[in-house]
Amino acid sequence: MPSSRSSDNKTVHALMLDPSSNDAEQTLNILRNSGLAVRATQVVNEDELTDALARQSWDIFLAKESCPQLPVTKAQEIIQHSGRDIPAILISDDFNAAKVSEAFDNGFQSLIPEDDAHLLETHVHRELHHLEDRRRRKQAEAQLNEAEKRCELLLANSRDAIAYIHEGMHIYANKSYLELFGFTSWDELECMPIMDMIAPAHHESFKDFLRQQSRTPNEMPYDFVGVESNGTHFDGSLSLSKASYDGEACIQVLIALRGNDEQELQEKLKELSNVDALTGLATRELLLTNLTEVINNAANNELNAALAYIEVDQFDEWETKLGLKASDEIRLSVADWLMEVATEQDTIARIGDHTFALLRSETDKEDFKTVCDKLLQSFSERLIEANKQTISGTLSIGVCIINEQSPDAEQVVYDAHAAANRAETGGGNRVRIFEDAVDGVSTDKQQKEALRQIQEAMETGRAHLLFQPIVKLHGDSQEFFQVLLRIRDEKDEPVPVSQLFPVTQGTKLALKLDYWIIAQALRTLKEHRTSSNQSTRFFVQLSATALEDENIINYILKTTKAAKISTDAIIYQIDEVDANSHLKQVMSIAKSLSDEHIKLAINRFGSGLAGENLLKHLPADQVPYVRVDGHIIQHDLIKEGDSSKLQETIKLAKDNKRTTIVPMIEEAQTLAQIWPMGIDYVQGFYLSPPSPNLYFDFSEAGL
Repeated sequence: MPSSRSSDNKTVHALMLDPSSNDAEQTLNILRNSGLAVRATQVVNEDELTDALARQSWDIFLAKESCPQLPVTKAQEIIQHSGRDIPAILISDDFNAAKVSEAFDNGFQSLIPEDDAHLLETHVHRELHHLEDRRRRKQAEAQLNEAEKRCELLLANSRDAIAYIHEGMHIYANKSYLELFGFTSWDELECMPIMDMIAPAHHESFKDFLRQQSRTPNEMPYDFVGVESNGTHFDGSLSLSKASYDGEACIQVLIALRGNDEQELQEKLKELSNVDALTGLATRELLLTNLTEVINNAANNELNAALAYIEVDQFDEWETKLGLKASDEIRLSVADWLMEVATEQDTIARIGDHTFALLRSETDKEDFKTVCDKLLQSFSERLIEANKQTISGTLSIGVCIINEQSPDAEQVVYDAHAAANRAETGGGNRVRIFEDAVDGVSTDKQQKEALRQIQEAMETGRAHLLFQPIVKLHGDSQEFFQVLLRIRDEKDEPVPVSQLFPVTQGTKLALKLDYWIIAQALRTLKEHRTSSNQSTRFFVQLSATALEDENIINYILKTTKAAKISTDAIIYQIDEVDANSHLKQVMSIAKSLSDEHIKLAINRFGSGLAGENLLKHLPADQVPYVRVDGHIIQHDLIKEGDSSKLQETIKLAKDNKRTTIVPMIEEAQTLAQIWPMGIDYVQGFYLSPPSPNLYFDFSEAGL
């Protein structure tokens, strides 16, 4: 779902009226710490303001009252006269009801007390959001005007006979329509009833046709006998559809002569455009058309509907392994299966390369969740023949429930896709229903509070690193530690990382957190190497946001050089899911860092569905380590007593010449279970809990 804080993803250009550079910088720091990428220009007089307005466009105007050379009322007057849409916020040490009213009268959108950073951040984000809405609306209006002009031109020059009628009277007709009925100008036809254009013998049947169209509109043609202006009759075919003309609702009439080959061709082309050429399912365009009708029906009749966004989990793996011809066989098999399990009322569509959709026009959340759970079971039991091989797989299904509050069709598809992504990243073979707080990227209060908590912890020393040893299971020991971030709240109580860190992804704070952890880890490692072991090495996690940062490689190299420590001292690990989602970036990062003798590791290996493909693209000399997903240990091995997934994961890593690390070793029994599997390193509370220091005797580890 599109973010409600548009500025999180782009640079915000701020114009600041403030006599103090230090105060202006403090204001900017507040906004930057809230996740905004702000570039600002400070002005203190009329000439500077006028020059700034002429130089570029601005997203926000922040004004202090204390500027002696340029009163805020004069500054706002200059901005308004410039004709620019720039939201203005007044910052004042005099905050009361009368002052707020005065600020509004002078064109300011908000008045903020000078010492209220939280309120400033909130109002700036709000005004930027409103500004983006206005810009989008203006762009949409311009596009609409342009589209209407093109439509008018197409109508006027179309060879099809087209007219618009309102309450049975003509309000527009193009040249072809006039010629068909023998008129030379619009004046002869204006306000004439359409009934006058139809032979009397067809009046009753035409009335029946109109009544039927008003109840259940469709594009089925009506065959009739037309009457030209001179009384001559002709055989015609008439189609009706809803339209608007000059902003008023009306009916579009399209007439073709019966037996017109061109008309039949157009109808055939339209029919073909709604069908996917490979599978015979509906196309994305037809799905969106039907989905729009379902949304309107839900709004008018308070009926719930649902859309399922369906992706085959193993498709990329199958395509790589079996080839392109086999991938078409797989798509056809999935399409056939969907047609078998769907009802006659469902719309089934192929909307992407290996993405399908099922639209049910009348259902509720629980019933449709049950339907989708059955789809998972049914598909997992289905055998697919492809390239003379028999395969079976699983699905990830995202569901968006449609009700009277649903947005437009494109957004519903987008939301269902977001839920499907959550299903896939959770391991696949599951159904997830769209939840705005989870799948949306809007910044709600909970996320805002989490971002604030992390930021304050970094600033006040309540964020710190812990270190957990990674111990060699067989052979000579190498001193490895996993670097872990921990945060404590205002009451000095630990905050579970699962509650905080997911909300930072995609924000500026996520990258700031990466940078902070790298710098702290290098500082700690330098001190340890100086006083103790020169061979100690750290594993440090990189977030998905860091993978998208163009400067991450330069920052790692620069910070490592500044710490005066060897470049191989830290191994940077990336989650398997993130590596797959950013494969090109990871390949580039791996190559660039390897050239400087810095290695990467894949973390949570085995959590995704394309681990083998990932290792094929990332050479072992650049990415020599894989750290197994802890869920395989905690759930499969310990809870379910099933070691097969762990053995398969280790074998896959070993076949690709990787060094393996298995975490979550919490007791001796687990260690005994994995001992024969050829694992290289282990990590967990049984060996040592995370600690703020690096005191661990690897030679005495006893493995």
